[in-house]
Amino acid sequence: MIALHQQRHDYARFLPAVNNTYARWAARSGISSNTRRPVEGVSLRDLNFLGPKSPLFHYDGALYTAAFGVFDRGPTIISQRLRSRTFLLGDSGGFSLISGAVRVPMHQFRRLVLDWQEANCDVGVALDVPTRSLNDPRSGYTKFEACLNDSENNLKFLISSRARSDLLLLNVLQGRNHTEARAWLKRVVPYKLDGYAIAGHTRLDLHFWCKQFRNMIEQNAFDHVRHIHFLGTGEPGFGVLLTALKRALSSLVGRPIEITFDSSRAFRVAQANKIISLGLKLSSFRGTGASDAFAFRSWQLPRDGGHVGRAVPFPFNSPLGNRCTVGDFMPGVDPLKPAFDTTGLNMLSNHEVYVEIASIIQANRLADLAQADQSLVPWHIQKGVEAITGFFARSISDAWFDKFKLSLRYYAVDVTDMEGNRD
Repeated sequence: MIALHQQRHDYARFLPAVNNTYARWAARSGISSNTRRPVEGVSLRDLNFLGPKSPLFHYDGALYTAAFGVFDRGPTIISQRLRSRTFLLGDSGGFSLISGAVRVPMHQFRRLVLDWQEANCDVGVALDVPTRSLNDPRSGYTKFEACLNDSENNLKFLISSRARSDLLLLNVLQGRNHTEARAWLKRVVPYKLDGYAIAGHTRLDLHFWCKQFRNMIEQNAFDHVRHIHFLGTGEPGFGVLLTALKRALSSLVGRPIEITFDSSRAFRVAQANKIISLGLKLSSFRGTGASDAFAFRSWQLPRDGGHVGRAVPFPFNSPLGNRCTVGDFMPGVDPLKPAFDTTGLNMLSNHEVYVEIASIIQANRLADLAQADQSLVPWHIQKGVEAITGFFARSISDAWFDKFKLSLRYYAVDVTDMEGNRD
């Protein structure tokens, strides 16, 4: 059994965002009429990577949303996890609420979310109204201020109602652009929870967020922060930059700051689109890593049966994949029907979780290698690490930091403030 988390060292912690199908499937104790054993010698429960005794691999952390957890009935790998050996971050399910996937009024749902988080999680995210709801007619929200007001009311409820002192709670920071993100931050900073969950369109803009964090430190508004989570990204290169941020912040404030990030790629993309990762993409250009390196190498598997040699050993490496044939993953033989059944799809997710975590660890190791010549680390990551480390280690001016803007915004979406300026 491979204990992947033991290879993580002091890197930012990646959290696979598990879906409820996998959470239930990998908790099953036996085979029924609509299930099958993944492969000889491997049970459904062996797919539970949170289980320290899994013969495949063990990883000690995950994200699970309250949009699933509140309504789970029956055992899951979340409810059955060994609390002393694993870590769970509970997302609030805010977008599921405003998109109609959760049909419970907000004032009732926030109580259900907090109760579930206090019963199951180590860290919980406050229930908010995501600003992307303004682009979804189903949400009923048309104004930024309404999103912020309702999110603030949920914070007041959270602070007055929390009962578990050892459950860390994170204040969500939203915004479709820098102007909105600043306004949101200014409003919620007085509500001192245990850290922040960075969301919205600006969440991958480390040039912007490093400045906000340093401003908070200089204004003595960071003393309560123990944990920062970046929602909805699993890019290995971005993970390396978050490792630099974790180290820099922890060194500056003189205490550990945990930084986590999550992705549902192993469950949403792999299961819906039959796309899997093969490992870390590595390529070089003129003595440094190519700009498109430190991403996942991907492969599209057949959707329908009968298009592959089912007896061939599964050609992609993972603890599960190395035990299987292609037919173990894709039992379908009819070219007019799906190649995968539910067991095969969940096997695919197990493979994908392993490859993603291993790739992120490899990217961090290559960055720490700091090879001066013929490095595989892309230039934007090298400069981004330099910028983050320097910005928090010394009295560096904003003008110096701004020189690294393109590197620090490499993974960010382009946003424009309300005045039409890109700052």
